[in-house]
Amino acid sequence: MNLEIILKPGSEIPIYLQIEEQIRSAIISGKLEPLSDLPSIRALAKMLRVSVITVQKAYEDLKKEGYIESAVGRGTIVAEVSSSTLRESRMKELEKLLTAAVQCSKECNLSYEDLSAVLKMIYFEEENL
Repeated sequence: MNLEIILKPGSEIPIYLQIEEQIRSAIISGKLEPLSDLPSIRALAKMLRVSVITVQKAYEDLKKEGYIESAVGRGTIVAEVSSSTLRESRMKELEKLLTAAVQCSKECNLSYEDLSAVLKMIYFEEENL
């Protein structure tokens, strides 16, 4: 398992949410595969130098959302999330990012056409490399 979590203690985002978001992102992106083991709450708390309660809150939220589960004799593992659930999660994430991009473009007085042109350029940029 290759779980790397980087915390920003001075951030407005609570630590438990930072942990939650990074684990969720690793699951959605496929970096954490279904049925792979996650560190115990105590082990992750020690690794991140945070309280057990902080990690417990993150794990509880991820369990409620269906991303992780407790397996008898194994501890906490990545749940087998359906492809439709993963797609929906990716779409929500994309919508957040695009909302921020639209807001930024409006603040810069960019037209819809200008924003679309930038998006098109970025979208096809990889193909031109």
